[in-house]
Amino acid sequence: MPHSIRPMLATLSEGVINNEQYLYEVKWDGYRITAYVQKNKVRLESRGGLNYTSRYPLLVKALKALNRNMVLDGEVVVFDASGKPRFNLVQLYNEHDTPIHYFVFDILYLNGYDLKKLPLTTRKTILQELVKDNDLIKLSDSFDDGEALYQLMKEKEWEGIIAKRKDSAYIENDRSYLWLKFPVKKLDEFVIGGWAESDKARSFRSILFGAYDKGKLIWLGRSGGGFKEKEMPGILKQLKAREIENSPFVNKVLDTKGAVIHWVKPELVANFEYAEMTESGRIRKPATWKGFREDKDPKDVIIPVVKTLNETASAEVAKVSPASTKTAKKKKPGKRQRPAQKKQPYLNKDSGWEKVDKEQAGASWQPFDMPHCTIPVHNLERELWEGVPKGKLLIYYSQMAGYILPYLKDRPQSLNLKLTHAGGPRIFIKDMENRQPDCADIYTDQRRVKKAGKRTQIDYLVCNNLETLIYLVNLGCVDVNVWASRTSHIEEPDYIWLDLDPTIETALKKEALLKAETNGFEKAIEVAIAAKKLLDKRKLTGFIKTSGKTGLHIYIPCSGIHFQQARALAYKLADEIHEQVPDISTRQESVSNRGDKVYIDAGQNDYADTLAAPYSIRPYHQPLVSTPLQWKEVKKGLDRYAFTMDSISARLLKKGDLWKELQHQPIITANNKALQQTGK
Repeated sequence: MPHSIRPMLATLSEGVINNEQYLYEVKWDGYRITAYVQKNKVRLESRGGLNYTSRYPLLVKALKALNRNMVLDGEVVVFDASGKPRFNLVQLYNEHDTPIHYFVFDILYLNGYDLKKLPLTTRKTILQELVKDNDLIKLSDSFDDGEALYQLMKEKEWEGIIAKRKDSAYIENDRSYLWLKFPVKKLDEFVIGGWAESDKARSFRSILFGAYDKGKLIWLGRSGGGFKEKEMPGILKQLKAREIENSPFVNKVLDTKGAVIHWVKPELVANFEYAEMTESGRIRKPATWKGFREDKDPKDVIIPVVKTLNETASAEVAKVSPASTKTAKKKKPGKRQRPAQKKQPYLNKDSGWEKVDKEQAGASWQPFDMPHCTIPVHNLERELWEGVPKGKLLIYYSQMAGYILPYLKDRPQSLNLKLTHAGGPRIFIKDMENRQPDCADIYTDQRRVKKAGKRTQIDYLVCNNLETLIYLVNLGCVDVNVWASRTSHIEEPDYIWLDLDPTIETALKKEALLKAETNGFEKAIEVAIAAKKLLDKRKLTGFIKTSGKTGLHIYIPCSGIHFQQARALAYKLADEIHEQVPDISTRQESVSNRGDKVYIDAGQNDYADTLAAPYSIRPYHQPLVSTPLQWKEVKKGLDRYAFTMDSISARLLKKGDLWKELQHQPIITANNKALQQTGK
């Protein structure tokens, strides 16, 4: 039975057309949950790998009653009083009084059989028989007429539909055209407040729009599509006739992507089509232009949402159960404020938190409501790189959480903070000193080397959920650096690390520096090829990724050995690799003795050593991603600049997570011959 599954995903699509090769389902507005049931034990896991078992005791009981060993995929849904599924009601779920359902749409494993390779229709038949007549666990019905189902979803104002190939196997973490999603689009009028210049031949790049709330114009989103080329000059003419010096919006405009922005008097109203609006009051993705509305007074255009998240949710929960409103009233409003509002004591002398508090002083904060706790964020507009604000970095890690969290789970980490910009001075923090959010995990260790003024214990942060990841990035972590071992076996690493680090003279001028980095990366590729030959010779498996800077990282899975043994083996492997390519590599630890060679660094294999996790963005010249590679990609011409925060999603759609098997391959063990050859 699989211990963990990465759910199959659907590709965003438009224009529902009936196709006999597909079946159609409701796109539920809830939490995607995978259920693992084995020997009367149940685990409910979110798409991002978070454990939700304790949140849904009624579903756990219902799953146990099915009396099967199985893995199910589905959506946890809560309906409001009108019978509409509401995501925010799932967030506020009251286990005693709130009605809840688990709509299952796939079964991946049953009583010793892996079902993933069976056709979808066969899996559906098995699933239907399994959950029939169950009050809480419902089959997500399939329909042949997708067009009719989509129209019904529009009438009901539900989220949309999913189309799935009838013969499709269940491919983990795959986002292809086997599964398609068609969200229901909304059409509303908004007030135009500006436009972004285009760096191409177009008249403009996008239009910025908003709506009024209590007499103030709030920026909500932007639109860069739907315009006919022949109409754009006329639209631009109308915008220029109303150009003003300052923004008419009272809030900060985000996602400008470095474009030059022009502001206009809020006199023009236009229709825009969009998928959804977030609970924080923003259009989630760029909207589509549908034309001017000359019959509308701008002052009559108000934000098309019903109150705030908490107000709406409380009212709807009250309709379902009076008891749940009492629970809501017990929540203190201070929970939404910045947790560090009160001055906290520093538990260590010369604490790094002093600089963090100084950076945060006077900042404007926004509460980010999440399932496990509220994470306040601040200074979202601050540029980490030119044209790349901190808010974009938060969005990146939020979108990548499903990929990166498995590599962080149960691993302590040290924080590498950049409080000004990506290339600015760094602050290392190991001890959290009681600063972690309520929903974060901590690993408490005794300080190995006693220091005057420092605590005898260190509370390391462990990032096991999206909330903690958002907290880290907001705090100032551009990359996430974790241990090689987990809290369950803290003295035994899961991998041996080799860091192929080109030696670059940082004092060079820009053009010379870039050339030196390119040459250094090419040498690192040659050294990596030599490393692969040695690993193959020793019958060892290595996983390789870009460092996100100028080098490459190699992970060699291991199990049941201590850090001393891992370090010894790493040094032996590094020495043997160097012997294969002595002209371009070095084992000299001193930078001054390396020349322009690639340093094969085996020294990061001690207890509490860290390395940038896969899919971390590195704080360097540009926001490059530390990206897993196929060994066949490691050859002359590999472009490290191809792995950016903007391009990584397309790569993952095409190739998936190339390292997903890393966690399941302990190649080197205490009895392994390769280990014994290291000597002591």
